[in-house]
Amino acid sequence: MDPKLEKWKEIEFNVDLPHAKYEVSNYGRIKSYSTRETGKIIKGSNVNGYQAIMVRFDKRITQSYYVHRLVAESFIPKDNDNQVYVTHLDYDKSNNHISNLKWVSERELADHNNKNPKVLKKRVTGYKLTESDVKVIKKMLKNEKTRYSQIARQFGITHTQLNRIRKGHNWGHVTIDD
Repeated sequence: MDPKLEKWKEIEFNVDLPHAKYEVSNYGRIKSYSTRETGKIIKGSNVNGYQAIMVRFDKRITQSYYVHRLVAESFIPKDNDNQVYVTHLDYDKSNNHISNLKWVSERELADHNNKNPKVLKKRVTGYKLTESDVKVIKKMLKNEKTRYSQIARQFGITHTQLNRIRKGHNWGHVTIDD
C-alpha cells in the first residue's frame, strides 16, 4: 500500500454534519475528522462480512454505510443507470480497494455470485442422499407393502422429502431399472 497513491475524497451525506467530517480513500479506508484536525482512520464494524461505518446525524438518528459502496460512489463511474450494485471481483468482502470493486446490474450481480467458489463448495457438500440411495428408495416405493415412514426413518429424511422423490420433484433425473 503506497501512501503516495492513496487518494482521499470527502463523503457527502444527504444531511449536513456540522460536528464531523468523513473521508474515503481509493484503498477502502475511512477517515473521521470528528476529534482531530488530521483525521483518524476508523475500522468500522462488520455487517455480514462487509465493512461498515455508523454515522450519527443527531442524538437519535444513526445510519450505517457500507465502505465498498462509499468507495465506488466516490471513485468509480457507472457505465449505465442499471448498475446499482457494487460487487467484489475477488469475492472477498473485506477487500474494499478500488481495483477490486465494480458497479454491476442485478443480472450481472447474480451471474457473478453464481461463480463464487465459496458458494459452489457449499452446494456440493451436505446431501443426505446419494444417487444409489435414491435408486433404493424408488425401488422400495414401488413395493406397496413398505410404509413411507419406515423408508424415511431408514434414510434419515422427512416424509415430505420422500414424497418429493416419489413425485420426481427432487432427484427426478435418477431412474431405476425394472
